[in-house]
Order: sequence, then C-alpha cells, then structure tokens
Amino acid sequence: MIRGTLAALAVAVALPCAAHAQNFEVIAIGNGDENGSNFYMLSLRSNLGFGQTATVEGTARNAQTGLRLRFDLARTTYDTNYNNVAGTGTGKTYRLLLAYGLPLDADTTLTFTGGVSHRTVEVRPFTLNSPDDTDETGPFASIDLEYSPENFGTLQLLAEHDSVGSNYGSVSFLADIGPNVRIGPTANYVADGDYSRTAVGLSAIYGIGDQFEIKATAANATQKITGNPDKDVDYLEVQLRSVF
Repeated sequence: MIRGTLAALAVAVALPCAAHAQNFEVIAIGNGDENGSNFYMLSLRSNLGFGQTATVEGTARNAQTGLRLRFDLARTTYDTNYNNVAGTGTGKTYRLLLAYGLPLDADTTLTFTGGVSHRTVEVRPFTLNSPDDTDETGPFASIDLEYSPENFGTLQLLAEHDSVGSNYGSVSFLADIGPNVRIGPTANYVADGDYSRTAVGLSAIYGIGDQFEIKATAANATQKITGNPDKDVDYLEVQLRSVF
C-alpha cells in the first residue's frame, strides 16, 4: 500500500556512509513486501557551499553540515482488490528540498529539511468503489538528530511531516563491528489518514572504500486500516549510496 511504502523515503535521510568532503551524493532504494507492494526511489543531494561538510574517516558519522539541495523521485506500486477486481495502485512522489545541518558538538548534528512535495496516485482498473485519482502538492518538513561519538556507533532519530503523504518517525542504532561493517536495530512508525504501520527490524551496512556502500534491512511490520483487522507483513529493503 502506498501509504506504508512511502515511509521508506524517510530512510534515505538516515543512511550512514563513508565520508570525506562530500559535495554530491546519489541514493537508490528498492523495497518490497510479501503483499506485492514495491517501492523505488532515487535521491540526489548537493552541497551548496554554505557551512562545512563533515569529514570523517571510514563508516563513522555521516551527517552533513551546512546547506544542501535535495531532489527525490519515487514510485510505488501495490495490489488492489476493489469490488473483488484485481488491480494495481501506482503512486509517484517528487520532492524538492533544502536541508541545513547544524553541528551541536563534535559528535551531534541536528538537520532541518523543508520544501515542497508533489504526489499522484491512481488505481487501475476503475471500479465502483476504487478511489479517484489524486494529484496533490504541499509542504514537507523533517528534523533529524544524529549522535555518533567515536567507538560508539550511530544513534539516529527522525521525524517528518508530508502534507500530501505520511507522518513518520523512526529510531535506529548502528554499531561498528568492523572497519566497514555496521549492524543494529531499527524501528519506525508511519500514519496516513486511516492507515498506520509499525515496523521493527535489523539493518546491516557494508562500506566499499570511502565512496560507496550497500545497506540491507529486514523487518516485520503491523499494518492497521480503520475498519479492518491488523495485518503482519515482512519486508526487505536494499539501499545503495555513492558520494563524490
């Protein structure tokens, strides 16, 4: 379902990676669950030169300081069954955002992100009870706190509001278990109208040099829709990130 899978957008903000002077970064995400929902996103981010970029060796702290421009392009598909007719819902999201990373101390960064979000949703084929197509534009805002002292790992808290999408919150911890490997738990909650989802899982990151990493997350989620029984689903997500 689109309201659940759109939450994966927020994960892109939290993806740690090797970091030297990062002027540009590309993030690609693929997410699928056992109910046939799929999500894909491409996120492009550029340092605008105001403030300084964090420069930390290895897979340690990655939060960027200063002003950055961000563009997200996402597509999600999910199975539908309105009036007992098998169909497909398709959602597309575009975001143009500015982010500012404020270093609170040597180990902590607070990032504010804001901008505009545009979303379209359609279900095909049309049936008597299938929803109308939607085409909406509105503000987006998020706040992200990252704490990553040396030899501790990375603790991250994220909250976001998309006026045409979901309200989302997450907490994650990634422990350093090797020079290029980090593993830890993650939990998130998303709410969109009469839909909500709570997920708990485990993430693992492997860094390749100082410019590329791969992240995999496996999680179990409980989905709730007003008037319907709760449903448990498992999902797998893979993220690729390159900085240069």
